[in-house]
Amino acid sequence: MLEAIRRRASVRAYTDRPVSEEHLDAILQAALSAPTANNVRPWEIVVVTDSQKRAKLAQVHQWASFCAQSPVVLVFCADGRRQPHWWIEDSCASLENALIQAADLGLGTCWVGIRGGEGSGPGPEREQYVRDLLGIPEEIRVLALVTLGHPRGEPSPKPVGPMDAVHRESW
Repeated sequence: MLEAIRRRASVRAYTDRPVSEEHLDAILQAALSAPTANNVRPWEIVVVTDSQKRAKLAQVHQWASFCAQSPVVLVFCADGRRQPHWWIEDSCASLENALIQAADLGLGTCWVGIRGGEGSGPGPEREQYVRDLLGIPEEIRVLALVTLGHPRGEPSPKPVGPMDAVHRESW
């Protein structure tokens, strides 16, 4: 598992080779096996393979352009009504499981943030854009997009972070 975690990297260039249904199924099973507060499982995942929809997802903001060439885009959402306090944490755990499983299978991914902070900022507009494009109900929150495919070139994982970020017993 640690090897898959260390191998995971943000990939923004993909080949045209499709992701097999077997690999996609394994990634979705990993996502749906994530821990969740009170076992509520508020997440919902939209699998987007249609090239026209992926091209439109690429327009959601300037950092999403590579969604157009990624063979698959996973849209991680959650029903915040089912879990108003922990839907973000639950959904992030699900998303991270998917990223690690994809890395273990030799696939590339990149997390593309959509959800905005509460209050001002572009987040609500981005969420609404994705909702409108994919027919997602209004009460469902859109957390992020995850591009998925076979990397073009060799991914460059980041080194392990500095251990001085770890504090024991107190700061």
